[in-house]
Amino acid sequence: MTMLKNMKWLLFVAILPLFASCGWEELPAYEEADITQVAFYYRYVSPTDKDPITGEPMIRNVQLSTVGVSIDNNAGTVTLGVSATNQQNNLPADVYAGISQNNLVGTVTISTAARIAPSDGNKVLGVPDNWTVPHNFVVTAADGTKKNWTITVTSLTK
Repeated sequence: MTMLKNMKWLLFVAILPLFASCGWEELPAYEEADITQVAFYYRYVSPTDKDPITGEPMIRNVQLSTVGVSIDNNAGTVTLGVSATNQQNNLPADVYAGISQNNLVGTVTISTAARIAPSDGNKVLGVPDNWTVPHNFVVTAADGTKKNWTITVTSLTK
């Protein structure tokens, strides 16, 4: 038993230099703090779909089309329109009627390893919010660089 224990330690000591010689280099700290894409959704309680376990109505998200998207990395601005065509989404009439600029869910894609946070009292992305007014965010790059961004939805076409 002792022999086997000694063999394990000997094997461990023999392999240890292989791990140390891998040359762990410092990973790059990305300095980009950009918004690269935006998307908007309408979230609603389904009038027909029920959760099979609880029997409660299910929450559905419908992706809306974005039009005229303008992303200005230098100015830190995103300007766009949103289009909600019922032919594309095939929603019940009462659900479709509820879509407005006052209750959209915004999402963004940001630079690698960056983080985004709301500023100036805005809500976090991913929850329904009033997009009739511009929304401000701070994107923080991996290296700590911060950039202020404003997202403005100029219109909602139905």
